[in-house]
Amino acid sequence: MGIYGLSSFFDQNPELSEVKYLHDTKIVIDGSNLVYMLYLSSNLECVYGGDYDRYAAAVRDYFARFEACSIEIVLVFDGGYDMSNSKLKTCQQRMQQRLSAAKHIAKTGCASRKVLPILAHEVFKDIAHELHIPIVQCHFEADEEIAAIANHLGCPVASQDSDFYIFDIKKGFIRLDSIADSLSTQIVGSAEVNCLSCQWYHIDNLLCYFPGFDHCLLPLFGTLLGNDFVNAKLFENFCSRLKEPKKKRSRKKLHICKRHAKMIGLLHWLSSVDENEAITHVLSTLKSNKREEVRKVIANSVERYAKYQSPLVEHFVGNGQITFRYASGTPFPPWFTEMLFNGVVSPYVINVAVVRRVFQQTQIDCFEKPSSYICSLDLRRALYGIILQSDSKRNVSQDSVEEFDREGRNMKRFHVEPCFNVPGYGELPQLSDIPTMDLHAKQKLVKCLLQCEDIQLACSEPLYLVLSVIHFWLRKSTEPTNENLLRSLLLSMVLLRLSPKSKQPSRKGGAKLVAPCNDKQMSHETLNITVILNVPELPDVVAQNAVRNLSKYFSRPVHNCARLFDSDLTYSCSQLQTCLLFARYINRTLQMPYADTEFHFVLNGTFLYNFTKELDSRAQPDLFISEYLGRGSVLDTAFSEFYKLFRETVPDKCFKERSSYRNAAKPRKNKKHAFKQNALDDEVTIRDSKCDDPDVLLSNRFHELL
Repeated sequence: MGIYGLSSFFDQNPELSEVKYLHDTKIVIDGSNLVYMLYLSSNLECVYGGDYDRYAAAVRDYFARFEACSIEIVLVFDGGYDMSNSKLKTCQQRMQQRLSAAKHIAKTGCASRKVLPILAHEVFKDIAHELHIPIVQCHFEADEEIAAIANHLGCPVASQDSDFYIFDIKKGFIRLDSIADSLSTQIVGSAEVNCLSCQWYHIDNLLCYFPGFDHCLLPLFGTLLGNDFVNAKLFENFCSRLKEPKKKRSRKKLHICKRHAKMIGLLHWLSSVDENEAITHVLSTLKSNKREEVRKVIANSVERYAKYQSPLVEHFVGNGQITFRYASGTPFPPWFTEMLFNGVVSPYVINVAVVRRVFQQTQIDCFEKPSSYICSLDLRRALYGIILQSDSKRNVSQDSVEEFDREGRNMKRFHVEPCFNVPGYGELPQLSDIPTMDLHAKQKLVKCLLQCEDIQLACSEPLYLVLSVIHFWLRKSTEPTNENLLRSLLLSMVLLRLSPKSKQPSRKGGAKLVAPCNDKQMSHETLNITVILNVPELPDVVAQNAVRNLSKYFSRPVHNCARLFDSDLTYSCSQLQTCLLFARYINRTLQMPYADTEFHFVLNGTFLYNFTKELDSRAQPDLFISEYLGRGSVLDTAFSEFYKLFRETVPDKCFKERSSYRNAAKPRKNKKHAFKQNALDDEVTIRDSKCDDPDVLLSNRFHELL
């Protein structure tokens, strides 16, 4: 939720807020807002697929500042889409804006507009869980729940959402971007304490400028200005009739530009009427056939801001039972509900179960090619099957899930049929059956879904899932993949684990770069990245040198006429990320038969892009990697063997001919690409496009202006 123009009004009037110093308190933070704000404010790249290792570090640093001030955080996240469809057009517009930004980036690699990488939410929650920070995930929109939980705990709310200027929060509202990024100290009693300065707001700070204004009318004020649920154009006629107040007292104290004059006029007018009188007057400016419908819209919006008793509060403090339900009313099993409530399972699942509608977040694709989400279609169909067949009251004839995705350069709606039977496994389980399945059965199902049950991956269980997903991605990609990208990907998995090690004091400062290799530890049966990083013979100086030698590839590349941005490469990375994301959703839905993939130890998009381009220019990429790792060192030997073993499991047809990318600055944009016929058949038969609803915004010829 957000009220049009309200944030800029408070930006122009900083005197409406007070400087406060946070310490020794609780605070409820809008998690959905914080995910975006932290990524976009940490100077992280969004062009190449996400720098998730750096993002994880930024999240840890952020929470460490709060811990240093003895501030207890409660993170509250949005759930699924509202069943009323009141935010459908808002969601479509936001997707169109994201699509427009992604297309702009894909042209030149210049990110004048930011696009949040699709795994950022997962990385953020992983770190929060690791730090044991409480997470609450709501059924739907979180704003009302955030206000209710904060009032119950007697603490302030921190968010970027302008709706919180309207909620009556006892301990006030703090803009997230006003919280200092460094500690300060204050004397409290006789002690010096760490604290974080911020700008604190309470509704009384605003209403003191408007004597006689009943604070109960603030929800109506926010509604008439327009928000995510109410189109402000509904009330344009009414607002145009508002007169400037005769008394200019507010103008003497507040900075009011022309665009904010309507707000002040509305506040003055509401100071002289009660709620019923105000609504009656507003409706009188509308055509008679619209009034009843708009009355309901106003009532629903006002109710969202009104004092709200959240069922999540009782569950949060351990005194109540929370229930998530399908649209039919069938409840989710308690164990699954708990995972949803704690943010372990994504809201994506709620959307599948309740509204049968999902929005695929556009990535930095090559927009002449199919959506990067095509690659993970089989995984999504299986996920939909597990979720939907658990609803005993569902209408079987309406089992399809509505996906909003891109087709070419435009947004389009597809209907995806769920899969209920998997080759090699049989009928998919219902949610209620999953707790009774043994570990072997769950692992077999994951293997069948990733189509790797007959592939022997020489790795330990913690790495099995991520390597299986990489294998799935290579086989399901819409076109053959650059093999140098695979080299870069597997190397990044090593480097991102080496980085913490490389910062430790060396135990063997004078150790030779070439260390003996233990044949037993390097055997094909036990070889995996964990072994690579933990072999006793690996000196810290080897790790330090490897990370130092390759550190330049973590910096943003320069794009110019000689070094054009390669959208084909980012497109391949985007396909991989969709596979990683939906494999995680399935693994968690099955109660994690395999260890979760830690994305911040797998992907740094900037490194993948830079190092792949470097390898493309080398005649012998494996030798080049060997030199950087210290030729003949334990690390070099282990990585070389690891790459060789994994590469042997992947068919050659999954990779491009080396001549197609060797020394190529950028593939031609209009080059025709051949796709597997069965992939195209799947798209036609499974992702059946339907455009029969005239109210659904599928494309807009003015979308470039958004």
